[in-house]
Formats: sequence, C-alpha cells, structure tokens
Amino acid sequence: MWFFLQHIVVGYLMAFLGLAAPGLLTLSALKAAVERGEKEGVKFAAGVMFPIILQAHIALLFAHYLLNHPVILVRLSQVAIVLFIILSILFFRQGKKGLQSKAVQRYNIQNSYLYGMFMSLINPMAVPFYLTYSSILEYYGIIRFEQPYISLFVFGAIFGAFSILALYARYARRLIGRISFLSRNFYYVLSFIFMFLALASLVGNIIKYKAGSI
Repeated sequence: MWFFLQHIVVGYLMAFLGLAAPGLLTLSALKAAVERGEKEGVKFAAGVMFPIILQAHIALLFAHYLLNHPVILVRLSQVAIVLFIILSILFFRQGKKGLQSKAVQRYNIQNSYLYGMFMSLINPMAVPFYLTYSSILEYYGIIRFEQPYISLFVFGAIFGAFSILALYARYARRLIGRISFLSRNFYYVLSFIFMFLALASLVGNIIKYKAGSI
C-alpha cells in the first residue's frame, strides 16, 4: 500500500518543486490572478492540469524507448529550438504592444482555463523534465515504469502542479511586490526565457553532434 502512495507523493513533490521557481506557468498564473482576481488564477491552474496528464504519461510510458532511441530526442530538441524562437518573437512583440485594457476585460473564467491549458501545452520542457527525473528515480527503485504506478505518479503530479500554481494565485498580491519587475515586463521576461532555451538547446545539439563525430 505504501508503494502506491509513494508514487503519488513523489509525483506531487516533483511537480510542486519543479514549478516553484518563477517560470512560464507560474508567472502566467500570477499575472492572471493579479489582473483578473484570485478565482481566475485558480482557473488558470486548473487548465494547466490536463496537458500535464498527457505530458507525464508520455514521458513515463515511453521512457525506456526514448532513452534507447536518443535520435528521437534529438529531433524533438531541434523542433523545440524552432518553437522557442517563434514564441520568443511573439512574446517580444506582445511586450512592445503593451497590455490593452479592453483585451483584459474580454477575459472570463472560460478563457482563463483555456489560457492555462494553452500555456501548459506549449511548455516544451514538460516531457524532458518528467523523462529525466523519473528515469533517475526509476534507476534507484523509487518508482516503477509500469501500471498502475505510472497513473498514480501522474495523479500526484497534476495535483502538485495545481497546488503550487494555486498558491501563486492565492498570494499574488503579496508576491507581486517582490517580483514587480517580472510582472511589469511579463512578456519580455517570457521572450528572454524562450530565447535562452533556444540558444541552450542549440549549443547542446552542437556539443552532442561534435561528440558523436569524434
């Protein structure tokens, strides 16, 4: 029985701690809560959960296959570079336009939920994150890559993600003063994050290519 609970707890902690630092999803939840209220921030957090179910399941169900076929990960990283650059440009352009009050007024609960789902879907680091750390845990026998343990792990992960994002929404007003620069320059910060990820992925691919050609 404890081993079943262990997978839930490990999944919860992995998602909670993985999203604790300010990033794409946490800053988006913070922004939604500050501009549209705590309830909308919680709705955003709920929207994030569904894509994580798919992302974490993919990472764990195909972990052994992906690890034994690194060329797939290389191709995915190459696609991610292009996606990172596109998103960086889009967020930079959005930052230049500024926040329009009319656009904020059009947001509603449904939009907050769908916005959370969209931001979670375009988070290309989710699958590599769960793949990497779950593989380490599986190596040490902490979790197993088989059912029903995978689903229990994912169950914990989605509620871990929801918990940390809901906390960001709950204490948004307190946090905004401490990271006001990030809030004021939200789109520029996201643009920088994605451009950094693009460059880091590109450098990583170059290093792997040179290492493989030696």
